[in-house]
Formats: sequence, C-alpha cells, structure tokens
Amino acid sequence: MKDESRICHPSARVAGCDHDRRAGDHDAASISRRTVLHAAAIGIAASSTPGKLLAAVSEPDATVEAAERFPFFQSTPVSYRKVQMQDTFWAPRQKIVREVTVPWATRFYDAAGGLDEYKKAPASYHAKPQVDDLVTIAFTEAMASVVGLHRDPAIESLIDAWAKVLIKGQGSDGYLQTGFPQGGADHPEKRWEPQWYSHECWTVGKYIESAIAYHEATGNAALYESAVRAADNMAAAFLGTDRAYAPGHAEIEQALTRLYGLTGNKKYLQLCGWLIAQRGHHERRPNFTQYSQDHTPLENQRTIEGHAVRAAFFFNGATEYVAATGNMAYREALLAVWDDFEKRKMYLHGAGANASTKNEGYSTKPYFIPPSDTYGESCSVVANFQWAHNLFRLTGEARYLDTAERMLYNAFYASLSLQGDSYFYCNYAEVGEATRRWTDTPYCCPPNIVKLFSKVGGFFYSTDRAGIWVKHYGASEADIPFGVGVKLIQRTDYPWSGDITLRVEPKKPTTFDLRLRLPAWATSHSLSVNGRTVRSEVEKGWLTVRGHWKAGDEVKLSLPMNIVRVTMPPQFKEYRNLAALERGPIVYCLEQQDIEDENASFMAPDRFYIRLDPFYIPEGASFSAEHRGDFLGGVTVLVGHVQKINTSTRDSPVRVMFVPYGVWNNRQPGAMRIWLGARKVPLIETMFPLGPPGPDATPPHSIL
Repeated sequence: MKDESRICHPSARVAGCDHDRRAGDHDAASISRRTVLHAAAIGIAASSTPGKLLAAVSEPDATVEAAERFPFFQSTPVSYRKVQMQDTFWAPRQKIVREVTVPWATRFYDAAGGLDEYKKAPASYHAKPQVDDLVTIAFTEAMASVVGLHRDPAIESLIDAWAKVLIKGQGSDGYLQTGFPQGGADHPEKRWEPQWYSHECWTVGKYIESAIAYHEATGNAALYESAVRAADNMAAAFLGTDRAYAPGHAEIEQALTRLYGLTGNKKYLQLCGWLIAQRGHHERRPNFTQYSQDHTPLENQRTIEGHAVRAAFFFNGATEYVAATGNMAYREALLAVWDDFEKRKMYLHGAGANASTKNEGYSTKPYFIPPSDTYGESCSVVANFQWAHNLFRLTGEARYLDTAERMLYNAFYASLSLQGDSYFYCNYAEVGEATRRWTDTPYCCPPNIVKLFSKVGGFFYSTDRAGIWVKHYGASEADIPFGVGVKLIQRTDYPWSGDITLRVEPKKPTTFDLRLRLPAWATSHSLSVNGRTVRSEVEKGWLTVRGHWKAGDEVKLSLPMNIVRVTMPPQFKEYRNLAALERGPIVYCLEQQDIEDENASFMAPDRFYIRLDPFYIPEGASFSAEHRGDFLGGVTVLVGHVQKINTSTRDSPVRVMFVPYGVWNNRQPGAMRIWLGARKVPLIETMFPLGPPGPDATPPHSIL
C-alpha cells in the first residue's frame, strides 16, 4: 500500500490536511452576561484582582446537583466505575497495573515492604509509609483509583494503614504536617511562606484528591474527613486576608474545584479563585516567574511557559474554575495558552517541553521542538490530557479530544513498560544509545500513570441534557446515567481497526442524541443505524445521530485507517528534512533491531547501536500494515522499505518494521526515532540544516 503524504502539525483537524479547526462560536455576549449573573449569585467577584475576598463563606447547597455547580461545562463525564474496558489494548494494562505496578511501587513508598509483604502477614503488618515523601500521598490516590475499578481487599487494607499514619500526623487545627510542610507543629510561623519551591499546596491538593477518590471508590470517610479539615485550615489561612502568597507548585486549584463540586461548599471555590488571582502580583513576596506561571496575571497570559507539570495542573484547575464561574478573561487566556501549546510546542507523539530549558519546561521560542530536545515528562502528559478533556467540556469542540487521543495512545501509553514494573520519566522522540531508559525508582510519575490507566474508561463517554457523547473508541460496556439508564456496548479492535459498532440498550425506549467524535486523522467515514446509511453533518468535530432508541439498536461507524507519511509545516525549521509515519491515532517509530541491514554502521565500536542517520523515508514509499497478535501485547506494525544513504554507491532500499511508539523499548535496548530523513540531503544542508548562515557566521572548517 502506497503511503499518503501530508504536511501537517498534529494539532490540525485534517480533511486532506486543510487545517479545519472548527473553532466554534463562543457567544461572548451571552457568556459575559451569564458570568455577571452567576458571580452575583454566588458572591464571587468576576474580576481577578487579588486581595481580600469580602464575600461571606457560604454553606453547602445540597439542593444543587454536582454537575450544576459547573454551569459553563457543556457535558458531564461518565464515571470510570461505570465503564468496563473489554479490549486487548486497555484491559490487559489495567490488570498489569493492579497486579504488578501497585506491588512494585509500594515497595518503595512503604518501608515495611508494601503490598507483597502485607499479603504475607496482614495481621502483623505495620505500615511505614514515607510520610516525608509527598509522592506517597499521590500514590494513595492511584491505589484508590485501582480499587474503584476493581475492588481489592488487600490494596484497600494497605490504603487504610497508610491513612492512619497520615491522619495521625495532621495537626489539631487541620494543618497537614505530612508530605512536604513548610512549618510543622514546632514552627507554625513558617506555614504558607511564599517560596517558589514550596509543595505545601501540592501536598494538600493531592491529599484532597486521594481522599475523594478513596471515598468515592469504597465509601470510607476517615481520609476524606481529614482532607476536609486540611482544606478548611488552608481556607482559614487565606480567605478574608490580604496575605501575599502564591503556590510554589500548582495542583491545589483542581483539588479545590473537585471538593467544591462534591460538597457544594463555595468556600473551596472561593479559595481556588483567590489562589489563581495571586498569580502575577508580587507585592510583598518573590516573583516565581514563568517557571511557576507567575510572571503575569492569568488573564494576561497567552503562551504556555515554564515548568510543564506546574503549567498543566494550574491551567486545568483554572479551567474548572471558569466552568464554575464563567470568568471570561480567564477563559480567553486559557484557550489562547492551549493553542500555543498545541500549535507551537507539542511534539508529534503528544508530549511537550524541551530538555534544553534545564527546568523541565517549555522553550520561550515558538515552533522550537527539535526531536533531540524532547522532555515530555509523563506527569505533564497526564495533566495535559485531563486539561484537554476539560477544554472540550468548556467548548464542546472535538479538536481538544483529538489532541487528547494523540497523547493517550502514544506518549502516555509508552510511559509504563508492558511488564508494569518500570516507567518513563521522560518520553523522548528519539534516543541514540538507548539503555533501558526506564526509571526503576518510583518518583512522581507512577501515581499519575497508574491513575490514568485505571480511570481511562472514565474519559470515553459523557452526557448532557440532549444525550450521550462517545469521545474515545475501544471495546467496552458502559452504564450511562441518562434518563432511566442506557447501556452502551462498544465492539471494535480500535486503535488497530477503525470499524466500530455501538449497541444501544436503554432500559426503555428513549429519545436522545448520540454524538460520535470524528477523529482528526479520519479523511473519510461511513455511518449507519440498523443497517441503513445515515448522513450527518459534522459540527465541531461531531457526528450526531438523533433517534428514538430501543434495546438492540446498532450504530456502525467505519473510519478507514491509511498509512500516512507526515512532515511538519515550515515554521518548524528543525523538521525541514524529516518525515514520520502514522496510522489512525498511532504514531510509529523505528527501533534499530527492526532494520534488516547487514552493513549498518555503529554509533560505538564496542556496542551494538546502529546509526539511524543514513535512513530516510522518501515520498511515495510503500508500507503495509500487519497485525501481530503475539508481538508486544498485540500490535499493528508497518512493514516496508526506507532508503539508506551510501556515500560510495547509489542509495539502497532497506527493509524495516515500524512499531507503535506506545510499545517501544520493551525489547533489548537500542536506538529509536520517530522522525527519519524525508529525502537525501545535499552535503551543504547537513552543514547548515536551518538554512543559509547569517552575515557574521564563521564557515565550518570542512568548507575550503
């Protein structure tokens, strides 16, 4: 099969790569009026001026449904606890996470040995969670997500044991002294000092999210009640004051909006708004700069800057705050910042940030994402994935989910080894002499990785008053809380096949809209209901089928998957002679062991590392897709020929196999690249890859 070729950045919704963005109408006038009305109703100023919040703290409103507390979100996701993955892509990884990753990680987080040691002698086990390690708190949330999907008495007992230690370390006034406190019981004056490196807010945020997750999964209230005390302590420290402060590490914002959504207590929403409003105001405190998104107030930000994980957590929390309040200035800023990330600073496989910044963050230069400079921390991939879903909820536009899909099936999927006992801290676009490049000590990434693998089904479906949204594809069964209840059964081999069947099983015949995302990569599609072809206009990336549904109705969506040779737009100068391969949502890469070349040159004489520089994918190259069920967990590979540059003879074809990026480095170590050359490069271009040198440039010594 001859490949298609496109010049296209991964953020584009393609129809022959016409960059159909379907931006949508934000209806600014209507939203602005709703903002004022809603702000008046809850007593929160719509402006973002920092300082005292004069409004009285309100008691919870039990008469309001949780979804109604976020009136500017257009849909509500279906809980992961109501979605059962039944495919060969996600379901086996969820099992590995529960049976391998959790025991492996808890050995590091618990000095008593973790889950395996607990199972040997549960009656005599005395947990010793590393309470001075804030990541222990984060992994509590990860384990809660695991048991929310699949109840496990041993994991729950370990959480209970950890919770007792964490709760015991809490101050009598609610201050959370475990994790990473600034001021413990002996130094209360040091609490909430504004320091760029402070993780006080991060720790409280993770504590809240862990407690909510465990409470939702099991009904256990002890950790949740402790977390509420910690949130109340923090609210008392800030609300109604003119304290000079900003979080050193974002996360607390999204935790507070979650707590507000669960309880209806506007105090937590007000605290979230207070913290957001401090950004960019440096009176009586240090400036944390772009590193912590503190260089200017949020409403003035238009580019993604600084530490990648801090940025993603901050902007996700701010998006949820906008969903509750309708703050138009924040909304405009958040949409612009996302566009900067997606269009100018995101790698093909969905990761972001540059290694060369030396701060785990984004370059200040737009369009500067060289493959050799990838940072791509797994934590930021997970957080950006969550942010993308919230931007969809805010706008209804499928383009955010297209990017979320790119992250999910590529950078995120690669973050955990297939064996489940090691992970990537960084998700590189290329490596030279690859060692395993797995980090075998669990720092901050495993909690986020475990959480998303467990909760992935919760991102597949949403509801609104009109019906059901199908956001991602994969064999699954979902109990949808719409009307009197609808079971949705999805049958597909996605992401290897684009043939999708949805069986609709309402408890009684019901009229509603079924919206199906038309992926950005799909250049054509066909849609039918009960065997009859249906034509649906595409609106904001969605196909909508309106009908009176009864049990047994079937919807079939076919999305042909072509092999596509992609190149980047000319603004990305480092990519001027590079090409990569995609098929459907999958980005492919070449590992050295999949090159059938007896005359390969080596990067080091004493080690088997093949140089990938001489290989290129010429325009018109032919590749075929082959599914191999017993290879790397069952994947579709691309088999064909690339060209190899020979200096003494004509270029020669070399047979190769490209594997999905999501499963790379699960065999012997070796070199890997997503991007190969796009053509044979003249010598002068290898010396000046970015174009002609400037007037003051010194010619290389090799030019005589």
